[in-house]
Amino acid sequence: MFNYQWNKINLIKYISIIIVIISLIVVLFIIFKYQVEGEAVPPFKISKLVAVSTVKTDNLQLEDDKYSADLIQNNDLKIAIEKNPEYKKDAIIRKITLNNIQIIPKETDGTIEIYRPVDGVYKYEEKYKINDSIEYEGAQETYVSEDNIQISNQGGIIDLSVIVKDLGKVRYTDNEAIKVDGTLLKQAGVEQLSFEIKFDLIIELQSNIKLKTKMKLELPAGNILENGVETLEQIDLDAVFKRI
Repeated sequence: MFNYQWNKINLIKYISIIIVIISLIVVLFIIFKYQVEGEAVPPFKISKLVAVSTVKTDNLQLEDDKYSADLIQNNDLKIAIEKNPEYKKDAIIRKITLNNIQIIPKETDGTIEIYRPVDGVYKYEEKYKINDSIEYEGAQETYVSEDNIQISNQGGIIDLSVIVKDLGKVRYTDNEAIKVDGTLLKQAGVEQLSFEIKFDLIIELQSNIKLKTKMKLELPAGNILENGVETLEQIDLDAVFKRI
């Protein structure tokens, strides 16, 4: 009788331990799955990313009957954020933040910088330069001006320009016709140009939910040294949003 009861107690103990182990495995699996896949149905998604890469000139000067201008390699980015049609609850954007911005030079001797537009135009001035982060306030419509950086609270487009300067100059006379695009880099002795940009994109809702995804992009798009202008377009990015 005593052995029977003892065996019964041990059996219950073993079953309890097995249940605890299975529960832990299930919890760990759910955590791992979330870390890999993120939110199953996030309220907003990145519907499109477009990068247009080329070269422009700046600081045009006339010296000894010859024009000279600085070369700037520019990559104009558009990140489209829109409401996820599969998300059936109300969702209102309080703000969107881009932070932890990292630039990893690979093949470039130039200086890489990031700028925001002002009234739809890029001015490569210090006050419009983005260093580590930029914040967009949720509003009725997307509007970026001298004093306001706003995005529609139901989604909008984030515009950025990533440039490489200090690449050299191009020189020409009145009788020479030049085409201002990426092929000018060869005239300045640039044979290779590539770098990587990384950043976190955080969407904060009025409901106090914060969702973060990591973004990475190789620039410039394509081969601008040969083709002059290149466009990269990605639709319905497989961005993994996680709550923070």
